Amino acid sequence: MYHPLSYVSVICLGGLMLFGTVAQAQTGHRGPDLGKIASEIGIPQSALQSCLGDRPKPGKRPERPDAGIIASCLSKAGHPSTTQAVEKALAAAAPTPRR
Repeated sequence: MYHPLSYVSVICLGGLMLFGTVAQAQTGHRGPDLGKIASEIGIPQSALQSCLGDRPKPGKRPERPDAGIIASCLSKAGHPSTTQAVEKALAAAAPTPRR
């Protein structure tokens, strides 16, 4: 005869395994590190975020940001930046290609 707590233990363990699998599946691409990009350019992260606009909806691939547009937006916001500095920062934070 099995102890009733053994059934509860099996159910809880199964639930934890399922939760771990779901959590692992949701840890896909998280996007670039905006703090790193902002630091590289020498601007506040909030200024960079406002110039990048809204994040794409889940499941949609983000478009490649235009460094010239971002540099222009930052300059208008009082954070003078060059297109070359923005391009360099975006390249440094770009995800590694998949194999």
